[in-house]
Amino acid sequence: MEPSLIKKIIFDYFDDKSTSIQRKMIEEWLIDQGNRDLFHQYLDEWEAQHPQYNFDTELGLATIYKKINASIGEDDAVRIPIKRISFNFIFKWFSVAAVILIFFLIGWRKFSTPSLVGYKNRIDAVRKETGEIYEKENVTTAPILVNLPDRSSVLLQPKSKISYSPKQFNKQTREVILSGEAFFEVQKNSNVPFFVYADGLITKVLGTSFFVKSQAYASEVIVKTGKVAVFMHNDRNKQHKLTDKTLNGLVLQENERVTIDQNEYALTEPLQASKETLQLPIQKLSFDFDEAPAIYILETLKKVYHIQIVYNTARLSKCRLTAHLSDEPLLDKIELICIALEAHYVESDGKTIIESAGCK
Repeated sequence: MEPSLIKKIIFDYFDDKSTSIQRKMIEEWLIDQGNRDLFHQYLDEWEAQHPQYNFDTELGLATIYKKINASIGEDDAVRIPIKRISFNFIFKWFSVAAVILIFFLIGWRKFSTPSLVGYKNRIDAVRKETGEIYEKENVTTAPILVNLPDRSSVLLQPKSKISYSPKQFNKQTREVILSGEAFFEVQKNSNVPFFVYADGLITKVLGTSFFVKSQAYASEVIVKTGKVAVFMHNDRNKQHKLTDKTLNGLVLQENERVTIDQNEYALTEPLQASKETLQLPIQKLSFDFDEAPAIYILETLKKVYHIQIVYNTARLSKCRLTAHLSDEPLLDKIELICIALEAHYVESDGKTIIESAGCK
């Protein structure tokens, strides 16, 4: 067959103008490997002349090769590599697969990620169970002190809230619900564990000091002194960890911190707390005083706890104290100081008033 003639027939085929006889001729002609290369050459030339035409070469070649293989038998089937369209074919399928995979991952994340037991849901449940709830919200721009019924101290940060049930608190357990950030100094009592619920994170202590940040999937715990156990609200062993009198789960030591991995919705490995993670003055202060002026100690407490302490400056001017205060709640710290000064204190109108005869 003349090259010019076969070229015209093939171009007619590309234009969808070929007859059944011409298509049969093309099928027989393509059996030769050299003709296949020429076919692709003509295809390139035709596409260059018809850029606006979207010819489905993949479908066309597949139809031709199917007919050829059917006519010459399965054993002698022509294995014709589709050169220039294979990349487009693979790219199309990879694109489709990628889109499907993305939607699958989005759906899996949506349905597999546990829903958070939020602050409002928790306090509503407690209110329904007990008939009452105590809530303290910090609407100021500075931390405020909250003294719990067991004398534990909570330094509640701005835009934060804490709640508990007065009827249930300090019975079998001591449970508080936190939204936002707070620093805790918990009264020691191994028989009545202390729990902080902060969205998906539960913190359990028997008596120590620590910081908790509650922020949806980014909660955090930083331990200042002692030991703290942390676990997720969807933990399979949660009930055992809640009822057991010991610390179990992921137990953090002094100066360790842990966060929630937002992608996995799980606790990260404990890390050492760096200076950058200690945002509050109370976290950095050791409360170790060696022959320090009593007035200096009281002023330090006023500053870190953001409270009013009233005392007679003249009477305490000569008083000096050696005190190693650690994770005691604020009221215990004041009580220890008063014992050393042979003084006593009273709480009145949000103020702590220290009455002392002074020192010689």
